[in-house]
Amino acid sequence: MTTPSSETKTKVSVSIIGDAFADIFCYLENGLPPLGGDIRVGKPMSPVPGGSGINTATHLSSLVRQFSPYDESEEFVDIMVQTVVNENDQYGQLLIEHSKEHNFELVNCRKVKKINENETKTEEESLPSTGHCVVFVAEGERSFATHLGVIETFKASNTILHELVNCRSANPDFKNHHHHIHIAGFFNLPGFANGNLKRRLQKVREKRRSNSHGLNAYTTTISLVPQYDATEKWDGGLLDVLPLVDFLILSSLEADRISGIPVDESVSDLDRVVSLTKLADFFWEKSPQTYIILTLGSKGAVAMYEGEVIISRKAPKQYKNPVDPTGAGDAFAAGFLFGTMKWRQERNHESCGEIGSYLSGSWNAAIEEGMDFGCAAGTACVMQEGASVPASMVAIEKLMNASSDDDEENESEHVSHASSKELESEDSYDSSYDSDYESSYDSDDYSDEDGEEKKE
Repeated sequence: MTTPSSETKTKVSVSIIGDAFADIFCYLENGLPPLGGDIRVGKPMSPVPGGSGINTATHLSSLVRQFSPYDESEEFVDIMVQTVVNENDQYGQLLIEHSKEHNFELVNCRKVKKINENETKTEEESLPSTGHCVVFVAEGERSFATHLGVIETFKASNTILHELVNCRSANPDFKNHHHHIHIAGFFNLPGFANGNLKRRLQKVREKRRSNSHGLNAYTTTISLVPQYDATEKWDGGLLDVLPLVDFLILSSLEADRISGIPVDESVSDLDRVVSLTKLADFFWEKSPQTYIILTLGSKGAVAMYEGEVIISRKAPKQYKNPVDPTGAGDAFAAGFLFGTMKWRQERNHESCGEIGSYLSGSWNAAIEEGMDFGCAAGTACVMQEGASVPASMVAIEKLMNASSDDDEENESEHVSHASSKELESEDSYDSSYDSDYESSYDSDDYSDEDGEEKKE
């Protein structure tokens, strides 16, 4: 395989902005205990990496490494996660080590405050703990009990603006550069609500467009996964930010809560079509240029655009007894991003403009490829324990090639895990990068909170 020509191909970078948690899994064989009661748990409970931002980056990084069309995966796509952790507690260290092991960069969006000319000090000691979550898995479903911790202090204006605009990892030899920004877990990020995320995304788009001139084309797409709203308000200005979002990726339950239009996965195909049509109309009225990517569990997924269902994909297989559905939505999102960005990387700016431009509909083929990878990655995820454990290339390919009607035997598929050795790139993590990165945060480019945040 050869490396793409910098004149004809596009350099792709992905920034994931979202939550990061330590998940403590509790697998229950007989359901939740009665109130005031007790129950025995067969498997030990210990913290593992989780959160929508971490899960998505982990699965995406694995797909990049395993399915890269080029010999050196760094020529295909760069992955960065911007989040907030407390680096002084065990949960924060767990997430940092996980990011190194899985070859994506975790940027801890905390300001470095100058104490005097010779000393710097962070607020780490006074920070809340890294977010953590107890995950109850029973009867093929999962429920959560979440402590947001330091994530509750994460504001949209804390994100590193110059990284979102300039993309430090971009290869300057490429004339076409595409940056995808993925918002993971909107409803777990209180500091992004009420217009704060909207203002940040507006600024990013404006600055990137102003940098695009002459021989250099800088294009941008944005996706968003809402996640379940523990406050049950299902608002936070989400619908107001949609005109800046190209892909809204959500489950049927989340779509129901946001729109008030139920989509029952168990009803007949005809009844489901009626519900999907209403849902497509709802989102079209809110944001005509946003693709709605709706996951339907074992039924697969659909894509809606301009008030219509334009693409439908069945799940590779319909398993009756999934092992653990935790993180399946994030795995789907990672597969979707991989497929769409793989498609985008193979095209220059002239053949694929930004969504909503005069090249309307030019992304439909990308979405088809994204949904194929998304359904396979999501299905592989539910057949194994853990939300941040990527499946192997063999497992993904098997699911992509399988018909949803084939092999109906109820098997807990032997989804082999991609080992850490398989996921390691030839260039190991360089810890010296951290010091370079921290020093850059002393500048005003770190964030621009003043005047940007809106109080709730």
